[in-house]
Amino acid sequence: MFLSIGPTNASAATMKDVPGSAGWKYRVEGPHVDGVNNDWHVHVEKGKVKGAERVTGGKSHKKTLDSAGVPKSVQKNVKKTADFKKGLEKQEKLDKERKKVNKLSWNQIIAKPSVLITMAALVGLTVAKLLTFPKLIFG
Repeated sequence: MFLSIGPTNASAATMKDVPGSAGWKYRVEGPHVDGVNNDWHVHVEKGKVKGAERVTGGKSHKKTLDSAGVPKSVQKNVKKTADFKKGLEKQEKLDKERKKVNKLSWNQIIAKPSVLITMAALVGLTVAKLLTFPKLIFG
């Protein structure tokens, strides 16, 4: 048994045909990769050629579309899709939220004890619930 936090997107694994690029498939996924490159990204593949790249450019899953050998014409067709554009919009919102969080320094957090108290309360409640219902952890 696993504990899931947040919504899941069941359609994330569904590959779609790339318009205008016969045989090529793509999907746009939200952040799910541990580490610093945890952003919206696109997977593009045909046969043994399998590439991935952040919607804003750069490596995802240690690859780019170029490094995987995805032709530029296919990349352009993927970037024209509504799915890619939605992923880019969502990434822009995510980046804005990350900037808001990064604006708080430790001094500001300490100066506002309500933030620390709220965080401590949430952690305490979570731990208390897990101790009350050990089946959530141990199945």
